[in-house]
Amino acid sequence: MQKTVEERTKEIMHLACFSGEITRKRIEHRLRLVDFWNIYFGSRILEIGCGQGETTAALAYAAGENGFVYAVDLANENYGSPENLGTARERLMSSHFGDRINIDLGVNILNPSFDFEPNSFGYVVLSHCLWYLSSQEELRDILFKVRKWAPRICIAEWDPRVTTLGQYKHFMAADIQAVCESYHISDHFNIKTMFYPHEIENALCACGWDITNSADIDAYDVQDALWEIDIVKDMFPRKISEQKDMPPKLKRLLLSQIYTLGDAEAAEPLSVFAAAAERTGEIV
Repeated sequence: MQKTVEERTKEIMHLACFSGEITRKRIEHRLRLVDFWNIYFGSRILEIGCGQGETTAALAYAAGENGFVYAVDLANENYGSPENLGTARERLMSSHFGDRINIDLGVNILNPSFDFEPNSFGYVVLSHCLWYLSSQEELRDILFKVRKWAPRICIAEWDPRVTTLGQYKHFMAADIQAVCESYHISDHFNIKTMFYPHEIENALCACGWDITNSADIDAYDVQDALWEIDIVKDMFPRKISEQKDMPPKLKRLLLSQIYTLGDAEAAEPLSVFAAAAERTGEIV
């Protein structure tokens, strides 16, 4: 009988040297995604946008001792808080998962020099990294480039479609950041392009992928909504006020929206749109 999410999370926390209640909840969420994607034991996996490695650890656990996860991220080792990516990488690489993972930072997968032989992996995974992308065109470029590297692709990202009143604050915080990105207010904030599920599905289909499964997955127990709201409340009023190219009416609207965010503790995270797809046609 398969172990419960709680039992497997406890094992991953130990094996990957994770600690803390917040991280435990994030690992549980990643395991639900991995279960949905049905990652095979013994698989070779390319993970794009690995961040601090919660999904990396969940994938390494699912792939098992005979599997392998190659994780990359565009950000450098100093990015991230409270634990930066460099510290997270060293912890994971020295953990029990160290012999079945490799993590490279500062990697732009669209660089022509970054390449693999066809079918080098069983899966490509993009988990909670799409909103970091600069445009829809960048997503399509990635989906097309990785197509020859693996026959299957797995995607998860926040779903902007609000289904409860509590989720509206998370949506507003994300939307404010996405609007501000249009004026290049800062390169240091997370959200650059919000993708709706139909946009992800259309991009997959346009780039030679056939969607085999998709669903909205509840993420009620993770802290991302609170973090995004706090970032917007603490940092964006000054950034918006100092922005010279933004129309005054838009500034007023955004500042009013930030004011109405109120207490972040009352917010609920959005649901997560997850999809699995298989490559169609020939590879070049």
